[in-house]
Amino acid sequence: MKDRVLKYSDRVKNLYFTFLFVLRAVTKAADYLEQAEYDTGNPSEDLKTQSLVKQLLYNPKLQAACPLPFDEAKLWQGQSGPELKQQIQKQFRNISALMDCVGCEKCRLWGKLQVHGLGTALKILFSVDGENHVDQPLQLQRNEVIALVNLLNRLSESVNLVHEMGPTVEKIIGGQVSAPSDQSSILQTV
Repeated sequence: MKDRVLKYSDRVKNLYFTFLFVLRAVTKAADYLEQAEYDTGNPSEDLKTQSLVKQLLYNPKLQAACPLPFDEAKLWQGQSGPELKQQIQKQFRNISALMDCVGCEKCRLWGKLQVHGLGTALKILFSVDGENHVDQPLQLQRNEVIALVNLLNRLSESVNLVHEMGPTVEKIIGGQVSAPSDQSSILQTV
């Protein structure tokens, strides 16, 4: 992680942005995720999973720290908005296709899971455009929910690691990259 991420301040900033991007998608899909069926085949595990999802979605520390990380509807405004949206979707499909070329099966599996989670976040953020489409409710497949939650977990662990290594990272890149002091407890929640 030090060699691939922490030495580069832009990569650390991208990590934080990606975390907020996925967190925004999860909070935007909160109603859907709360009502989704979590069928593990074990009724007691199903109830536990639903309880954990609700704890995540309605955690007061999480909501207070990140009420609205950014308004994604503003990304698609203006003359170049629709073109930018299509360009992002095209680039994302290219990245997804590249994951098939990864030689290590473990890396390919985790990479595909994380790319699928990002795709789900994009789907959620692109689906509403800042308006409530009552006639088109959000629909996610089970594997999309799994990928999204796994990605949020991986990103929160990475951001938490950056926060814990704050002084070391600052020495490496010579800048302030650590999370705000109250964010560490939030990251533990996710």
